[in-house]
Amino acid sequence: MDRPSEAGKTGLRSKATAVLQQVSGQRDTGRTTTGARGPGSVRDQRDGGQSYSAIVAQEEETEVAVKEPSITASPNRALAMTAGTLFAIWGILGFFFAQDGGGAFFSRSGGFLWNSFGLNPALCGLWTILAAAFFIVGLGNTIGSRTVNLVIGVVLLVLAVYGFVFSNTSANVLALNTTDNVFHAIVAVILLLTALGADKENLRALRAAGARA
Repeated sequence: MDRPSEAGKTGLRSKATAVLQQVSGQRDTGRTTTGARGPGSVRDQRDGGQSYSAIVAQEEETEVAVKEPSITASPNRALAMTAGTLFAIWGILGFFFAQDGGGAFFSRSGGFLWNSFGLNPALCGLWTILAAAFFIVGLGNTIGSRTVNLVIGVVLLVLAVYGFVFSNTSANVLALNTTDNVFHAIVAVILLLTALGADKENLRALRAAGARA
């Protein structure tokens, strides 16, 4: 067989070059479509991946921040449950001892709980109502717990002052004595301090989430 002429060799080389250029062009087109060409494109992909990861991390942190804190993670909810348990015990047991004072609902001289707390059925009823309010918000959410702690703290503080002023007068319709007054004052201060000073970050995040919703 005859060897190919120079013109034939030149034609074959031209075809091979055209095929290589076509393949190279397809590769470049694919890279352009995906937004990656050359060393700079690798850096762009890396930067884009990092930005996406940062956005995802921020969204996850936001979801965690606005999640309702548990009872153990929220001082206001934990205090509401604790105070609710305390007042429930005082109120329920008090009904058994309140009858010692004559049985009148608003009796100035009522019975005694553990020989120290003066009480009558009206005071026991009040303690039971407070216990129910504490349990409802403590099992509910942080914002409600903080509000109820603040309100009941003010109520108990007023009740303590009322007891100190009127305990020896006919206006003492709850059979309050010094032990009751000190008890109410201490609980009131704890409730107020917790409501005003705790859960600030939790409350800020929950309110912001509510505003966005």
